[in-house]
Amino acid sequence: MIGMWKLERPKPKLPISYFWTWDHSTNWVLDDPGLLTWGCSNKYLKKPETFVEDYKRLIDFASGIGVKGIVIWGFLRDSHGAIEYSKKVVDYALSKGIAIMPGIGTTAYGGVYYEGEHKYNLDVFLKKNPDARMMYEDGQFALRAACPSHPLFREWLQEGIVWLFKQFEIGGANLENGDFLVCHDMLCKMHKERWPGDEPDFFRLQSLSYEPALKCIEKLLSEKIVTYATYSGFVPGFPPDNLAAEKAWDVTFMRCKEPVMISRLPKKSIGQWTLTSMVRKQPLALTAYLDQGAPKEVFDNPYWPEGIKAPGKRSVGFIHQGSQWRGDRYNQVVSTIKEACLRGYRSGLEGICIHGEVSSRHTPSALNYLAFSHFIHYPEDSLREFGRKTLGQILGSEDEGEMFAEIFAHWDAGTLSKSHREQAKEKANDLAKKVATKGTDLERWRFWNWLLMMISDVTEKHTVSFF
Repeated sequence: MIGMWKLERPKPKLPISYFWTWDHSTNWVLDDPGLLTWGCSNKYLKKPETFVEDYKRLIDFASGIGVKGIVIWGFLRDSHGAIEYSKKVVDYALSKGIAIMPGIGTTAYGGVYYEGEHKYNLDVFLKKNPDARMMYEDGQFALRAACPSHPLFREWLQEGIVWLFKQFEIGGANLENGDFLVCHDMLCKMHKERWPGDEPDFFRLQSLSYEPALKCIEKLLSEKIVTYATYSGFVPGFPPDNLAAEKAWDVTFMRCKEPVMISRLPKKSIGQWTLTSMVRKQPLALTAYLDQGAPKEVFDNPYWPEGIKAPGKRSVGFIHQGSQWRGDRYNQVVSTIKEACLRGYRSGLEGICIHGEVSSRHTPSALNYLAFSHFIHYPEDSLREFGRKTLGQILGSEDEGEMFAEIFAHWDAGTLSKSHREQAKEKANDLAKKVATKGTDLERWRFWNWLLMMISDVTEKHTVSFF
C-alpha cells in the first residue's frame, strides 16, 4: 500500500515518541462523508467502521517507521462503536507492537469515556453529582469540569482509570486536566493554604487532578507509557523584560524553578512539556542542517536557553507545528521537527510527540513523518544523513535520497540553483514515464513530482511534462 513503509531502524535515541490525534480529524480514510479537519470538542460524524480503519492505517504506518505510540482523544464514544470498536483498534495495535494511549480528561475533557451515556463519562458523573463541579472565582459552577479536591470525584476518577486498563490492553494513556483551569471551591482553597510552592496556581491544580489518576496505576507505570500534559514549556523562572512583552512566557517559562507537582507525582510517570513556543519562532532554513546536525544557530534562542534540562525523572516534548492548532496542518515543518528532536534529546527528554492526523498520501505530511521517524532515532544527524538513511529507503538509493534532501533544503531556503531545478524536472519526468509505461515507481514519482511543483513558478506548473 502506498505510504506504508517498513524502514530499517536502530534503537531510537528518543524511544518514548508518539503521534497525538483526535478521532474525528484523523483522516487516513479519505472518502468518508463525515470527515473533519478542524476543531476539538467536535461530534464524531464518520462511520464507526472508519474509526477502526483510520487507526489501522495509522498503526501500520507507525509500526513501519518506528514510532512507538498513538494518543487517541475521543477513544471511547458511543457514536463510533463504543467499547467494541475501540477494542478492535487496541487489539490490532497490540499485534503490531504499537502502544495505544487513550486521552483521559481528569477534571475536564470528558473523563475516561469521552462521550456517551456511560458511568465514566464526566458529564454523566457531574449530572449525578452537581456539588462536585469546579467553582469559578466569581462563585459560579462550571458545567463540564470537576473540582479536583472533591472526594467523590477522586474516587470516581480512580475507579474509571482502573476500569480502562483492565478493559483494554492499552499501552498507556495521555492525561489532561483542562489546560489552565483553576478551582476556587473551599476544599481547593484549603489545599492552596497548605501548598509549599510559590508557582502558578494551575500547576497545583494539575497535581491535584493527576495524582489520584497516576497513583491508582502506579504499578503499571514501568511498562506503560503514561504521560501528563503540563501545558507549559520547561524554561525555569520568569521571562526577561525584552521577552515578557511578547506574552510567549505563558506557555514557555514555568515562572518558578520547578513545579512542586514534579516531586509529588509518581516518579515513573512522564511529564509532557509543550515545546511549541520553546522552539525557534522562525525555523532555520533547512540548508542550515544540510551538512551539520547541530548548527550553532539553533541554540541561539532565548526561549530555549542552551543547557537546561526538563524537570523530573521522565519527560517528553510536544509540538503543535504542522497541525490545525497552528494553522499549518498541511505544511511541511521538517526544520522544526529536526530542532525539537535535537534540542529535546540534549535536554534529557525521552521522546517527542507530533500530530499524526493527516494521511501520508499527502506528501508534505509524509515528509514530516519521515523526518520525525529519522530524528527520533538519529537526533544529531544532518539533513544529508536523513536523505541517505531514510529518504533513500523510500526513493530507492542513498544517492537519490541525498539528492532529494539537498534540493528540498535549497527550495526551503530559497537558494535553488539552475542545476537543482533541472535535476528535479528530469527525475520527475523520468519517473512519470515509468509509472505510465511500466506501472512502477509510483511512490518515487509522488515525492519528486511534489518537489517539482514546489520549485516551479506558476507558468511552469501548468506546463510540466509528465511523459
